[in-house]
Amino acid sequence: MRQMLRIAAMPLTGAGLGLLMWSGMTTALLQLRPGTPSTLHQLQLLGLLSGWILVAAGTLAGRADRVPPGVPRAARRLRLATLAGAALLCVLLALAGSTTPAPAPLLVGLGLLSVLAAFGTVAAMAHGFAGPAAPAPWRQPLVLPVQLLLAMSTGLALLYVLMDRLFVSGPDSRTMLATLTGLGVCLALCKGLYWRAVDRMPHPGAAVPAQRTARIAMLALAAGAPALTWLLALSRQLPSWLPLLLAACALGAAAALEHRLFLGEGAGWQREAGHES
Repeated sequence: MRQMLRIAAMPLTGAGLGLLMWSGMTTALLQLRPGTPSTLHQLQLLGLLSGWILVAAGTLAGRADRVPPGVPRAARRLRLATLAGAALLCVLLALAGSTTPAPAPLLVGLGLLSVLAAFGTVAAMAHGFAGPAAPAPWRQPLVLPVQLLLAMSTGLALLYVLMDRLFVSGPDSRTMLATLTGLGVCLALCKGLYWRAVDRMPHPGAAVPAQRTARIAMLALAAGAPALTWLLALSRQLPSWLPLLLAACALGAAAALEHRLFLGEGAGWQREAGHES
């Protein structure tokens, strides 16, 4: 149970932060367009609330694990600031349809701050793995872009699912799935380069057959599954919501599998270092 919580903590938090990124960005952009429909405010409000819940759930899952990787103080502060800003933005969006709506510049500013805070939190959490005593795989420079792409892809997939539930996407779902496929390919490329660097390290347990199988599965979930759902959407044989939901599930599974492999690589390196000493 503790191991499951440890594996789930980072993907939950990353997906929530990614959802806050995209919701904050779209909130800021929509305020620059006059006459924004109230249904779009509902989408941003639902996205912010869902992201807030996911970040809170990931934080609680991480605290349930008694021996998690050290999270730097800056990451904890940024995460709290992100949650506080998202909560305030939710309140202001809820008032958007009232007789005293919040001024648009304030919503634009808070939306952009939410983007920056969520982005900074992901970066700080990735940096937290690369402490002085951390195993060498965790200190790889590609850890940061991989974590950012995981957060952005899972968060955007969730936002697309919410968007499809509020507005029937129809042909737009194909564009959404193409975007998710592009992010998944970038993620798979960065992760593949990361594993290539790890395998070249002088560590005899860096790549065993079981890990290679799990790696291929992770890359297939990240890039292959969204591409497959995109092809299914192009065939027009399925309702628009089903490929989007399948793509979101596949990216979520890829994030969980990636984090399990990431933790296992660090643990294997530490065990090997202990045997050598």
